[in-house]
Amino acid sequence: MNKSFLFGLVLLMLLPFSVSAGDKSPWEAKLPFKNATIHYTISGMQNGSEVTYIRDYGRETATYHTTKTSMMGMTMVEETVDITTPEWEYRFDLTERTGTKSVNPTKYMIEEYNTLSRAEKKEVKKNGEKMGTSVAEGFGGNVQQNVKKIHGYSCDRAEMMGSVVYSIHGSGFPLLIESNMMGMKMKVEATSVDEGKVADKFFEFPQGIEIQYDSQSDTVAREVAKQTIAMLKDPENAGKNGAMPMMQGQQPQMSPEEQEQMQQAMEMLKGMFGTQPQQ
Repeated sequence: MNKSFLFGLVLLMLLPFSVSAGDKSPWEAKLPFKNATIHYTISGMQNGSEVTYIRDYGRETATYHTTKTSMMGMTMVEETVDITTPEWEYRFDLTERTGTKSVNPTKYMIEEYNTLSRAEKKEVKKNGEKMGTSVAEGFGGNVQQNVKKIHGYSCDRAEMMGSVVYSIHGSGFPLLIESNMMGMKMKVEATSVDEGKVADKFFEFPQGIEIQYDSQSDTVAREVAKQTIAMLKDPENAGKNGAMPMMQGQQPQMSPEEQEQMQQAMEMLKGMFGTQPQQ
């Protein structure tokens, strides 16, 4: 686990609010098609291709990724398969012949959200809609809705940390990603979106790879979900309170460095929440 995972997880928890306000919960937005196959090209620092298979309006996805990176006369090949269901996330490295399994973090967000009363859900949505965009702005970025059509789909534009992402409106599902971080450029672009039934074989696990359960990322995702919902219920107090229980040594599965990174992520969010204008 590293800092990029932790910050990425925190952003995952909040950014849906910036584009999705009317769904059952902000983490259950549906794609405009039930099934689809999307082909991507990858260029820049890495070159290759990617294919994402989608079922049940995006609740299930399988992504096959193959790239080559040339550096200092050496060529490195990356070949992975990522399968996501409402319950689990699986990642297979076909080059290293390894596999990991962890709970889908959005599952924890939905579980926490569903424990709220109707009034609390209303408050969480109201605060989330204000804060979702503020998170992007806190990283020097911004979010704009319905700014471009790609393959006939209206897309939202999110700019953050040297990257620009165009995703299908209200879903966060990307069709174009352009990044330039420290001189390293990358472009991932959808070349086709084919709606239609997807064969079961694309969701089968690669044979001969043992899956290891990643309990550590599950622990962090569950705690982030709890704390994020608590913050969204009461942003003012979240910004004033000190460290939460997880930051007080109650995570034996996390190293001191990881606990510090997690605290930085949550303190960043609490700082943003504390500066929100009151209504």
